[in-house]
Amino acid sequence: MTTPPAGAPRTLALVGDATGGFESVPEVLARLVALEGARGGALCVYHQGRVVVDVTVGDYAPDGLQLVFSVSKALTALVAARAHERGELDLDAPLAEHWPELARPATAAITARMVLGHRSGLASLDRDLTLEEVLAGADDAEIARQQPYWEPGTAHGYHAFTFGTLMNGLFRRALGTSVGEALQRHVAEPVGAEVWLGAPTTVHSRVERIDPSPAATTAHRAEWAAASGIPGSTTARIARFRDLYNDPALWAACLPSTSGIASARGLAAVFSAALDGRTLLGHDALARLLRPEAEGVDRVLGVPIAFGSGVQLPFPQLPLLGPGSFGHEAAGGSAVAADPASGLVVAWTTPKSPAMVGASATFLGILATLRHCLERRRPHPAPTKGD
Repeated sequence: MTTPPAGAPRTLALVGDATGGFESVPEVLARLVALEGARGGALCVYHQGRVVVDVTVGDYAPDGLQLVFSVSKALTALVAARAHERGELDLDAPLAEHWPELARPATAAITARMVLGHRSGLASLDRDLTLEEVLAGADDAEIARQQPYWEPGTAHGYHAFTFGTLMNGLFRRALGTSVGEALQRHVAEPVGAEVWLGAPTTVHSRVERIDPSPAATTAHRAEWAAASGIPGSTTARIARFRDLYNDPALWAACLPSTSGIASARGLAAVFSAALDGRTLLGHDALARLLRPEAEGVDRVLGVPIAFGSGVQLPFPQLPLLGPGSFGHEAAGGSAVAADPASGLVVAWTTPKSPAMVGASATFLGILATLRHCLERRRPHPAPTKGD
C-alpha cells in the first residue's frame, strides 16, 4: 500500500447511497464530519416512507450500533403513546393509582403526562447511586422517597435520568412489563428495526464506542446549574468516576432515559412508521404526542425548550425540521427528527460526544441541508405575466 505524502488530505469513506433529490447529502455529511473532527457516524433518511439516504461516513462500521443516550426518551414516548391509544395505560391518571408509594401529598398528583413533559418536579435524585445500585433497581425506591423540586405541573425542568425511572416503574406496575420489553414487542419487531432498551449481548460487539470531547459550558449555564439546587443526572454523576457509556452493563440495562442501543436505520424506520397512521400510532395519537406540554425556560437547563409528551419540539438550540416537526437530541451527539407534514425522517448516530451535550454540529448541519433539498423538490408557481 502506498503511503500518502505528508500533508495529504484524509480521505473519509462514504458507504451507502442517496436518491430522490437527496443525492447531495452524503458529500455534505462528510464535510460536516471533517469540520467537527469526528470519527464518523451513520445517517438514514426516509421521505414519505421510502429510504432516500442510507450512508456511513468515516471510520464507522456499516452495521454499527450506537448508544443513543436521550433519544431513548423519544422511543419511550412512542411506546407510551401506543399504550395510551389502545387503552392499556392512562397517561393522564395519577401514577399513584399504580404506585402506592407516590400517593403521599407531595407526589399524589403526578401523572405520566407530567413526567413525559418534564413537569413532575421529580427532575433528579438527591442521593448519588452507583451503577450497581441502578442495575439492581435502587433508583425505583429512591424516586418514591424523593421530594419534588417544584409543585408538580407548575413548571418544567429536564428529567435527564428520572424520566426513565418513572416511566419504567409505571410500566412494570401497571402493565407487568418493562418499557424495553414493550418496545421490542410493539415497536421494534413490527417494524423490523434494530432498536433496544436493554440490548442483548449478541449485538454488543457491533456497538461503536463513545469518544467524548472535553466538556464545555457557558457562564450562564454554569451559573444556572449552581443556582438551581437540582443535582445532575444520576448517570452523569456515575460517569465522573468510570467509563460508563462504553460499559456493556449499561447497554444491557433497560434505562428508558439513557440506555437505548440502535442503528440509524432502525431509528429512522421506527419514526417513519410512527408517521403512517397505522403501523405504530393512529393520526390522533400522533397529534396528542405532539401537543405542547412544556414551553419556555427550563428549570434544569436554563435555556428555552419545548416538549410534547416525551419528544422535543422545535426550539432555538434544535430547530429540527421546522414547525410541526419533533424528535430528540442526545448527550452523545446522536439525534432523530421527524416531520409529519413532509414525511421526512432523519436519524444520525455517532460515537463523537460533543463538548456541549446535545445534538452534534453535524446533525444540525444535516437538518439545514435536508430542508434545502426538500424545498428544491417542491413545485414552484409559474411566473405570472409581467414578472
